[in-house]
Formats: sequence, structure tokens, C-alpha cells
Amino acid sequence: MLSTFVQILRENWEMRRQTWHLALTDLVKTYRGAALGWFWLFARPAMYIFVFWFTLSLGMRSGKPVDGKPYLLWLASGVLPWFLMQSMISTGGDVYRRYSYLVNRIRFPLSVISTFYVLSLMIILTAELLIITGACVVFQIPLTIKVLQWPLLLLIMFVFWTAFSIACSPLSAMSKDFANLLRTLSTPLFWISGIIFHLDTLPIEIQRVMWINPVAWFVQAFRDCFVYDDWIWCNHGETVVFAVVFVAVILLAVRNYRRLREEVPDVL
Repeated sequence: MLSTFVQILRENWEMRRQTWHLALTDLVKTYRGAALGWFWLFARPAMYIFVFWFTLSLGMRSGKPVDGKPYLLWLASGVLPWFLMQSMISTGGDVYRRYSYLVNRIRFPLSVISTFYVLSLMIILTAELLIITGACVVFQIPLTIKVLQWPLLLLIMFVFWTAFSIACSPLSAMSKDFANLLRTLSTPLFWISGIIFHLDTLPIEIQRVMWINPVAWFVQAFRDCFVYDDWIWCNHGETVVFAVVFVAVILLAVRNYRRLREEVPDVL
């Protein structure tokens, strides 16, 4: 397994320039031909945030300020990372089918496919977080030094979801049922991961189970940066649980890549 892990790292390092180019190409291709072009990268998450804010804050009268910060900031800091995670669960876990031409037609390292797909999503999320940070400055919403953690969080997300894609994509290529299962999970994960409600309102027993869910950890971590003004490692129990899940996903990625990478081209 160690040799496979080293091979994945070497493949990504040797293809680093191509990876960046492919990530940018994927973004351009997604909205090619649209009159408004790059506007659509931000329109969808902005519309979702507005709808949730309107429904919860104005419709249900539950959008109270959180720790002295606007409810809209609390909502945005959870919803925006969710869009990346949703894409990784529903599409990133089956990325070999999405880019089957790279798998079948040319000699291309399979691990790099996961890397450039995650990178293309990270570019969008980075731009969105920069806009949020700038909006806080413009509207004089107080931020502390804790906000400087979000670049670190992006790095952690990049490694985790790349490993997730490498772990799941070979299984999805071998079984369409597994790919469909991942797509089915994205909707319930949205509603149970504390994206539009406070996890601390749940019974403590359920909270402990919920922290096994990496989506919940990432959402809480981004809110620690923008809203709660906490270091992301302050909740030691939650961080330890996430670290265990993080390592387990990397080990699973190495195992599945080692065992299945030669079979994937034949199946697809």
C-alpha cells in the first residue's frame, strides 16, 4: 500500500501543470456557449442562499443573528462549501465515467482525474469565499484572525475529497449501483449535516453520531472561521473523529486504487 500511495503522489506531482490546465479547461467547458459565462458559477449558490434566507429568516422568522453576526453570513458559510461537497459525492465519486475518454483513449494516470476535478471546484469555492470576506469588510461585519483559517480548510478539503474520489470512483466504475447510491446520499446529507440548522439543538447522543459525518465537520469548521471566531481544532473530540475518518478515507483510496486501477479501463 505504501508503494501505491507514493505512486499516487508521484503521478500528481509529475502531472501538476496538466492538472491545473485541465481544471481550468473543465470550468470553461462547463459554461461554454452561455451568454453570461462565468456569472453562472456564482448564480446558482447565490440563488440557493437567497431562497433559504428568505424562507427561514422572513417566512419562518427563525433567521436570528448568530453570535452577533448576520444570519445570512451563517447560512452562506455553510451552504457554499456544501456545493463542492455535493458535487464530489454525486459526481466526484464516479469521476471515471465522467471522463471516460481519459480512461480509455489515452494513457493517463487515473488518480490525476480526481485531482483536477476537485481542483476545478476548489477554484469556484475560493472565489466565493473571497467575495464573502470582501463583503464582510465592506459592510463592516467584524471578523477576527480566525477567518485566516479558511485557506487551510480549503487545503484539507482538497486532500480529503480527492482521496474520497480516488476511493469511490473505481467502485462506481465497477458497479453502477454503487454510483447511484452515492448520488442518492447527497440529498439526505444536506438535510442532516447542520447546513441549515444548528447541530447543537440535537440530543447529545445524536450529535456524537453526526460528527462521524465529514460534511458536518467541514460546515462547522467554516462557520468557526466566519461566525463563531473559534480555531477549527478547539472541539478536540470532533477533530479527533474527523482525523480518524480522514485517515480511513486515504487508506481506502490507496487500497481501491491499487486493486482496481488496472480493471477500470476494461470495464468502461
